[in-house]
Amino acid sequence: MADAEVIRFGFPDFASTLFAAKGPALQLADAHSRLANEMLSALPGQMNVEQAVIYVLVRMTTTGWVELLILMGNGAGLGAMKIARGMFETAVMAEYLRQVPAEIDDYLEYGRILQFKRVKVSPGVVSPERFAEFEVEFNRAKTRFQDQNGRTRNQWNKHPISYMAEKVGRKEQYELPYSLAASIHHGNFEALTAHLSGDGSALEVESPPSLEWVNQALISGHTYLLQALDTLNDLLNLGFDDRLRLASKEFGKVWSNP
Repeated sequence: MADAEVIRFGFPDFASTLFAAKGPALQLADAHSRLANEMLSALPGQMNVEQAVIYVLVRMTTTGWVELLILMGNGAGLGAMKIARGMFETAVMAEYLRQVPAEIDDYLEYGRILQFKRVKVSPGVVSPERFAEFEVEFNRAKTRFQDQNGRTRNQWNKHPISYMAEKVGRKEQYELPYSLAASIHHGNFEALTAHLSGDGSALEVESPPSLEWVNQALISGHTYLLQALDTLNDLLNLGFDDRLRLASKEFGKVWSNP
């Protein structure tokens, strides 16, 4: 029996085009990815619950960075922008909860609300006994998130991501790169125009591989990566202060003329 043909995904031949356009930024991205791995290897043996929540949010951000690089490296800049949007949210939430740890209980308890909502839609996925347990936990937790009319809010925090971003000093990032990425994700008119290519004389949609939106995705994701690493360092006192200050200076130098 003949071997099945290996199917290639992505556009590996695009690498030379990408490195010709963004070589220094990509080299720094690789260096700071290795810094992230080094910091993750320096974690303490134990964490309390609050630290663990923030740590996992940081890990979501660093994992998003890897995903972003894969998409960007294959000329899928618009897809990478969608990943950058998620990186912004997890990085902001991590820093917000580091600064306002009293709200970590809300973050955890809202899991009871989400859990019951999921099994309520498809009750057959769990046993009747387990469903009853989820319902008890939901009824216990829901009063924490109800307004004066008894309506349960739709997210763990009573404030939107814009509030959290402003609280941690990232309002400008929310107003432009994040909101633009959100538009691309939600498919509004701004997303429609972002997907178009050419001079406007014909209805052409930009398809990978392309350098379009690679710049925006790379600088956004790299920013959120470094911010998340700052949060992790401050949270656990990892001792990477000097390395992170240097990383910030290197970032500023590479992107001083994007």
